Amino acid sequence: MIDYNDNFKQELKKLNKQQRKAVDAIEGPVMVVAGPGTGKTHILSARIGQILQQTDVFPHNILCLTYTDAGAFAMRERLLSFIGPDAHKVHIYTFHSFCNTVVQDHLDLFGLRDLEPISDLERMDIIRKLIDDLPNGHALKSLKNDNYLYEKRLRSLFDNIKNENWLVADIYQKIQEYLEDLPYKEDFIYKRKYKHHKKGDPKEGKIKDEQKRMEKLRLAVELFPKYQAALAKAKRYDFSDMLLWVAKVFRENEYLLRSYQERYMYILVDEFQDTNGIQNAILNMLTDY
Repeated sequence: MIDYNDNFKQELKKLNKQQRKAVDAIEGPVMVVAGPGTGKTHILSARIGQILQQTDVFPHNILCLTYTDAGAFAMRERLLSFIGPDAHKVHIYTFHSFCNTVVQDHLDLFGLRDLEPISDLERMDIIRKLIDDLPNGHALKSLKNDNYLYEKRLRSLFDNIKNENWLVADIYQKIQEYLEDLPYKEDFIYKRKYKHHKKGDPKEGKIKDEQKRMEKLRLAVELFPKYQAALAKAKRYDFSDMLLWVAKVFRENEYLLRSYQERYMYILVDEFQDTNGIQNAILNMLTDY
């Protein structure tokens, strides 16, 4: 019979002083900052084991969030070697799989029974249709060699809008503020006399190019609500939508949020520095109790 308690004690002995300090810090916020390959994920697993050893919480009271399915699997395997079968009861998810679980457990609140995740091909078709519907001469519709020159950029922009939980109106406002500030930005001002320009004069050509670039961005952002409407019409959603839905329902349904806050006594995040805006918003809601 495997003595998991002894296994875990042996693992603890392998930790250096700073690693052990992070593992032993049970209560309060703890952040581990270290370079690649220094054992941060190993520390996370050991800390879960130490929490279970030193407190009276159950494994299902611990939520661990990672960025990839492979990371979640590796975390589970490492934890199995530390604490045995109880590792299967610890809630280890990617951000997307956690939000998908919330959605599936509360379909009555989300009303998503008819929706399916969108495929890459379907997504490409929707964005290309948006471009096709633009009038000839539109800044985002190239009529030379490739009508879909901006397809990938639009896809990336739409992802960023969702991932950072931006509002279209706020983006418009930021673009306007940026444009108004251009004549005063260091990169758009002559730093010394140049031909007929004096030091401190605005670089009018560079400013005009930047204005054109910002106009393209504004026109691209304009397409985002149409993209979302096309997804809804096709009864499709992407992974970023799930995070937005969960954040919205958490904000609107206090009792649902409270149930998750009370369920998870400890929340651990692997590679926290990589969290985007919407992931961080969900984390803040879960921990703001």
